[in-house]
Amino acid sequence: MYNNSLSTSSWSQANYGISNLALTRPEPKCPPCFNCMLPAFTCGQFGSCDPYDGQCKCPAGWSGIDCLTPQCGSLADGDQRTPREEGQKCDCKDGWGGINCNVCKTDQACQGFPIFGLPDSGQDDTDPQNMTCYKGGETVFQNHQMCDVTNPAILKQVGDNRPVQVTFSCDETVRTCSFQFWVDEIESFYCGLDECTSETAPDYDFNTISYKCEKLQCKCVPGRFICGQDGSVDIGEFLTQEIKGPASFTCTTGGSKSGSGSGGDADADCKFSEAAMNQLIDEIFGDPYITLNCNGGECLHYSQVPGYSRPTKPDSTRWVALSAGSACLFVLIVALFLWYVGRSGSGGEFVARFKKGSNGIRLPESEEDESAKLMAEHVPASMHFDDLSYVLNSKVILSGISGAVKPGQLMAIMGASGAGKSTLLDILARKSKRGAVGGEILVNGRVVTDEQFRAVTGYVDQEDTLMSTLTVYETVLYSALLRLPREMSEEAKKFRTLETMHELGILGIKDMRIGQSGHRSISGGEKRRVSIACELVTSPSILFLDEPTSGLDAFNAYNVVESLVSLAKNYNRTVIFTIHQPRSNIVALFDQLLVLALGRVVYSGEFGRCGDYFARIGKPCPPGFNIADYLIDLTVQSGIDSRSPSPTLELSSPPEEGTNIADGERTGLLSEDGTELRTRNRPASVSSNSSTTRAYDSIKRKTSQLFEAVSGSSSSSSSTQIQLATKLKYLVDEYKRSDIANEIQEDKENVRSSAMASTENANGNGNGQLPDVAVETTLLRGRKRASWGTQFRILSGRAFKNLYRDPALLMAHYLSAVLLALICGVFYHNVTNDIAGFQNRLGFFFFTLALFGFSCLSSLGLFANERILFMRERSNGYYSSFTYFSSKILFDILPLRLVPPLMFGGIVYGLAGLVPNVATFWKFILALVLFNLTTASVVLWLSIAFESVSVASLVGTLIMLYNLLFAGLLINRETVTPVLQFLHTVSFFHAAFEALAVNELRYLSLKEHKYGVELDVPAATILSTFGLKAQSFWWPDIALLGIFFGVFTVASFLTLHFFVKEKR
Repeated sequence: MYNNSLSTSSWSQANYGISNLALTRPEPKCPPCFNCMLPAFTCGQFGSCDPYDGQCKCPAGWSGIDCLTPQCGSLADGDQRTPREEGQKCDCKDGWGGINCNVCKTDQACQGFPIFGLPDSGQDDTDPQNMTCYKGGETVFQNHQMCDVTNPAILKQVGDNRPVQVTFSCDETVRTCSFQFWVDEIESFYCGLDECTSETAPDYDFNTISYKCEKLQCKCVPGRFICGQDGSVDIGEFLTQEIKGPASFTCTTGGSKSGSGSGGDADADCKFSEAAMNQLIDEIFGDPYITLNCNGGECLHYSQVPGYSRPTKPDSTRWVALSAGSACLFVLIVALFLWYVGRSGSGGEFVARFKKGSNGIRLPESEEDESAKLMAEHVPASMHFDDLSYVLNSKVILSGISGAVKPGQLMAIMGASGAGKSTLLDILARKSKRGAVGGEILVNGRVVTDEQFRAVTGYVDQEDTLMSTLTVYETVLYSALLRLPREMSEEAKKFRTLETMHELGILGIKDMRIGQSGHRSISGGEKRRVSIACELVTSPSILFLDEPTSGLDAFNAYNVVESLVSLAKNYNRTVIFTIHQPRSNIVALFDQLLVLALGRVVYSGEFGRCGDYFARIGKPCPPGFNIADYLIDLTVQSGIDSRSPSPTLELSSPPEEGTNIADGERTGLLSEDGTELRTRNRPASVSSNSSTTRAYDSIKRKTSQLFEAVSGSSSSSSSTQIQLATKLKYLVDEYKRSDIANEIQEDKENVRSSAMASTENANGNGNGQLPDVAVETTLLRGRKRASWGTQFRILSGRAFKNLYRDPALLMAHYLSAVLLALICGVFYHNVTNDIAGFQNRLGFFFFTLALFGFSCLSSLGLFANERILFMRERSNGYYSSFTYFSSKILFDILPLRLVPPLMFGGIVYGLAGLVPNVATFWKFILALVLFNLTTASVVLWLSIAFESVSVASLVGTLIMLYNLLFAGLLINRETVTPVLQFLHTVSFFHAAFEALAVNELRYLSLKEHKYGVELDVPAATILSTFGLKAQSFWWPDIALLGIFFGVFTVASFLTLHFFVKEKR
């Protein structure tokens, strides 16, 4: 008992003894094991919790005890997938993508993927075959998408170029979806969506896929971006309490990819929207919702791919018709605008305001003051020219020409045909000549520049170059508006126009059109007076006229010369003109006379001293005979070499004044020595019996003279000096030795000295007796003609009048555009979406380009008809070449090249059944209009560069054929040697053809049923087979058309400005 107690006591001491371990602090509690059944633990991605073991069951692509670790490898690996290492990124297997490698990219990646819904047989079956990566966007069973956030504000806020991404997955079997938000491939928050439905809305050009989920719950991953990372913003509470749903995820694809197999990635523009989240995005980033660019994929057996049902063409006829109507309205507005710009009054309101008085018509006081100022503020100009010569191709045309004319005088230059009258007048007027000009020309005793000279001169050409569609009033008015000082009011210019027309007696025909040969118009004499009026209206100080009485009857010829005398006497002008055979009453009006014979001076001086001079040298004019006729006969007969047989034609009586006798026949009025007129009467019997003999002699004489003229010219072609006949040499030498010639030389030197003294005394201010033309023109009158803007407005109005008053070409273009559009609409009506439709489309585009290309050749005559008019008006200082060219482009080219494509395209587009899309329609119109403008610019350059319309037409046809050959339909670009492929690039037909084809066919899918099989081929594939590039609409095609148009337009202007000049 005792022992037992002892032993018990000993045990107790041993058992309750204080251990050394008991003296230390116990260790803290071990962390509890993860158990998703406990409130402290949750499954990420809203994964399910197993109630038996408290572990999370993670969705596909996720691992870890809390389902927050992405998996790598591929979705096909199933349970064998490895989790992503901390701080690393997944390296997906070939054919797979996404942050957690859930998105298939190729069909090959899906090989061996288990067929969804197929029961497991428990046997080791072979891998499933014919699996495909379906990328249509629609969820069939389980779809996974990888998206890039595209909100600029969110991307900017994240910064550091860190990618902001979203993963979106849906399970159709349980109607749930999941949403994860990533920054730099680190998850920030995730959402779970329940009660989801999806809807696919196929459209003709794109598909829209919508997911709508009634319930939504989101949760932050603690310590991540916008979830409290480093003490930053934490939206965890907001996500938990505010985000409840409903939510939507909508994607729009560029085209259905159903059954696309291993086609390229199907990018889609998507948006994720939920009311509370949208408000958060709006308040923080200023965007209405999260915008995404997504790429998805789902592995399916080919039999499980949703069936593709091609949507019917949307009925966009209303919109296309509205666009076509807008185009027609635009054309109408432009036409009204052009009419408004081109309109002008006939001047009737100004005629009504004229007042009748004893002196005829006069202006109202205000306009009369301005007109009087115009007439008064001019520079009186005298001209002295000495020893003028002109050599062309080593042949002397003029030699030793001298003369003088003063303000208030008329100088007439006379001579037989070919004497050099017009050549001398061109030299005096400073016209550009092809040959070499020598000698000296003084204006008021000074040498002036060509620009200064042209500022005070006017020139009326021998041939009338008037625009046939304008009225007489408009023709003269345009000259006044363009050339009179800009300080002068437009009303005063109109009155000045009417005043000039009244002086020339053409006021009564002011509203008549000029007309042209073959059509009813004003007479030739009236045209002549209109040409003179165009120069007289500017009241020039010196006026040159080449044969002003040509084509006029005796009465009107006298009126014209009398008006020139009035201008010279009353307004102190200097008038120099050539005249062929004036009547005696016209001759009596001359102040100065210059007689030429074979380019030599026979007489130059005062007309009143002419008769006495020729009498002194033994060549008196018979009494009662017109001295002008006598001088012409004298010079012609003297120019015939004495070795040639003399004509023996006799007249029974002197000719009546004003009788027109040809040069060759007029010479018969002279005796054999050329000093007397034959006036002997011949017996009537001889006259009647010898008519046949006289006719034979006349023909023989003319033939002999023609032979001698030809042989003489050829024999002297190598000589620089004309061999004068003895009699003509006598007349030339006598004049050189005469007092009259010496007085002209002395007067020239005196005027030169006076001019120098006047300049020194007046210090160049032009106040001396002989004002300096250059100084006076600048200081007194200014001579500032119409500005560029005014020139453009006037020329535009004239060009438009010319176009609509001769509407044959304009109406032909418009009617042909409408008619051919209807014909094309019949033959190409509602083209089908198959191979035949593809061919019809290309044929339609090719025909359309050929139509507008060759119709542009009609523009060759637009400038050719005005070439001479342009050169002369530009030479006379009407306008600059730039303003003429600009108005020509705007009011001649554009109405013919802009409106027809609009009319044609607006009609044919709907009839042919082309892509019924408004944007595509306007791109079609753009390509067509640009092509037409480009072709027109090429044709315009040809019409300017080639003076001959026939040559320009031939070259233009060859250019069109070259462009047709390399348009892209007749020769495949890919089959051409690389060295020569540039021929396609420089073909504007190819640029337009490719642009039209690409615009129409790029997104079209062709269906062809052959041998019981339905083939679905993208039209872009066939385009590439034809050598046409599907991405080439804007660049290079449209860009090249614009470049071609600009280059040829600039080339046309440069050619016009530098090469189309008057050369006489």
